[in-house]
Amino acid sequence: MAEGQAVNKILYITMSNLGDAVMGLPAFDFLRRECPTARITVVAAPRTKCLFEHHPDVAELIVFDKHAPLREKIALYRRLKKAQFDVIIDLKNTFYRWALRSRRKNPLRNRYPSWAVHFYQKHLFKAVSALRGPAVTADEFRELDGPRNPSFISHKDSDALLELLRRHGVEVGEEFVLMVPGSRSNLKRWSVRGYAQVIGEFQKEYGKTVVVAGDRDDEVFVGQICTELASPVVNLCGLTTLGMLCALVMRAEMVVGSDSGALQIASYLDRPVIGIYGPTDWRHYGPWSSRSIAVRKNVICGPCSQALCATGAHACIQTITPFDVLLAVRLMMEGKEERFQEERYRRILVVRTDRIGDVVLSTPVIKVLREHFPSSFIAMMVAPATREIVEGNPYLDQVIVFDKDRAHRGFWSTLTFGRYLARLSFDVAVVLHPTLRVHLVMFLAGIAERIGYDRKGAYFLTRALPHKKQEGAKHEVEYNFDLLKALEIDDVSRELYMPLKQESDDFVADFLTHLGVGEKERLVAVNPAASCPSKLWPAQKFAVLIDRIQKELGVRVLVVADAVHRSVSEQIFNLVKIRPLDGSGRFSLSQLASLFKRCELLISNDSGPVHIAVAVGTPVISIFGRNQAGLSPRRWGPIGPRDVVVHNPQPCFPCLAHDCRKGFACLDSIGIEEVMGHARRILREEKANPARGGERMTQKDPLPKRLSI
Repeated sequence: MAEGQAVNKILYITMSNLGDAVMGLPAFDFLRRECPTARITVVAAPRTKCLFEHHPDVAELIVFDKHAPLREKIALYRRLKKAQFDVIIDLKNTFYRWALRSRRKNPLRNRYPSWAVHFYQKHLFKAVSALRGPAVTADEFRELDGPRNPSFISHKDSDALLELLRRHGVEVGEEFVLMVPGSRSNLKRWSVRGYAQVIGEFQKEYGKTVVVAGDRDDEVFVGQICTELASPVVNLCGLTTLGMLCALVMRAEMVVGSDSGALQIASYLDRPVIGIYGPTDWRHYGPWSSRSIAVRKNVICGPCSQALCATGAHACIQTITPFDVLLAVRLMMEGKEERFQEERYRRILVVRTDRIGDVVLSTPVIKVLREHFPSSFIAMMVAPATREIVEGNPYLDQVIVFDKDRAHRGFWSTLTFGRYLARLSFDVAVVLHPTLRVHLVMFLAGIAERIGYDRKGAYFLTRALPHKKQEGAKHEVEYNFDLLKALEIDDVSRELYMPLKQESDDFVADFLTHLGVGEKERLVAVNPAASCPSKLWPAQKFAVLIDRIQKELGVRVLVVADAVHRSVSEQIFNLVKIRPLDGSGRFSLSQLASLFKRCELLISNDSGPVHIAVAVGTPVISIFGRNQAGLSPRRWGPIGPRDVVVHNPQPCFPCLAHDCRKGFACLDSIGIEEVMGHARRILREEKANPARGGERMTQKDPLPKRLSI
């Protein structure tokens, strides 16, 4: 423009922090485009001089430490005053901004328009308003935010990087992903284990080279990550200068790392970026390239932007799981990174306060919510008895226990619990099982959207869907997804998940060793218990079945039942000829999952343990009785690929359930040989495919699959 051509001298004072200085580079680029013939003097800190010392557009570089003595600051002032600059852009708003005279300066008071949110935009706005005035529209601003200029990367640094990569086995033209795990603040660093799992799964899934970089302060941290990896990476940590790091970023297919200057460099150079953010407000300091994802969690206390965590829990960074980062990688690789911009539901509460199997069958809902709302904070409210089913679930950020029979019994306790939930500021609650008390609590918590079924106090909900589960037209897993349609989610997943904990694995191993069970001995679990007499296959038949399995198939049988139903196990022990192992009342739910993982088969009545076994990949034979649609195998049966339902419904209508007048003929009609035949076949297949057992024994947290979004 005409006015810009009259500018002869520009003073540009950049930020002292590397990341902040990089966010100021678009402002510097704008000055050069707007005033192509002007002489630009840059004042930079010792840490940021590297961005400008090889830059062809910098006529003069003055390196100045803000902690310098007063006399040096006065000397700098005199030097700058003598130069008589036409334009002064001071991103730091220092003393020199108002002490030096100039025809144009960035405004003294920073009044940014609403659309200038990120700090790179604010820095650029300072330069734009100095030369063109503050009355610039958002569309005009986007046009002025021009292309990036990587010319500050010297040929010397580029050549040095290529030689370094060659020495580490990376050839020219070879694609690689760059990981930058380090950060100057420990609060911003994600976990060693998290980075190790992400790198390992990325190598396995995509088969691409992974390069790890960082400065010398990061060497110990990066070394710990590399120690946990099964496959090697190209470790350049501590081996690159900043110029070489910039050249490395420029060559990378994608950059993944903690909140650091390296991510700002990648953003400026417009590389695909995935940043892992804790206390820093990603809206102001997050990645800003055209393809970028800020992996973060909407915790109640964040983003705080504080140097110290007020709670000491570091929830903002600790709640980020490998699944979250790998989901971001998947979305980036598929060109669907906009999914992470979804902010409609920042905090989501899933509610299921009934029995064991019901909660296990709800776990697919959690995963799908995480995939559709990857940045949301997702919590699940359960009863005390089912807490272990979801504790440690990688899709969940918090487990909330609602103890309606003890701690939260009574009106005042319910009111207090509702106030507690109100402080957690959930945007939406999805109530998968209707109860009057739960609906009331959701109302007392003041949750804006409360989605559930039109039963038992549905007037406390904001959206109530018709309850048709009693019709048994589909599985309970599928019914759970009906409620998600209110959130515009049409997916239906049948992948159950229950976390496997090392301490539970150790308990089971010690327990079996104490009983004399060898590591390679084949084991079958039998669960003769259930919550209702109408689900109990006769103890006499279980006893005969256990004898035959041990005698004919040569495997060990372990009987499990909770402490409440131990009497059912005792009946069987009094009837068998070959005494099985006794695990009745000995296992928590977490330990039961580890036990089933160790077994080749579970034979059980229709009960919660069936679904735990399915979740850990163990085949199940499930015995059903009642002839009632809402209680049928179609709704409640196991859903594993090798699972079997044994069901012989009788023409009883209506079914009287536990008040049966026909001696539970439906259950009694199921023959021992029928169950034995299924057991024989499954165990034969397990023996022929030992790798299946190995897969169960090494189960890891599930990873995101390709998404139809």
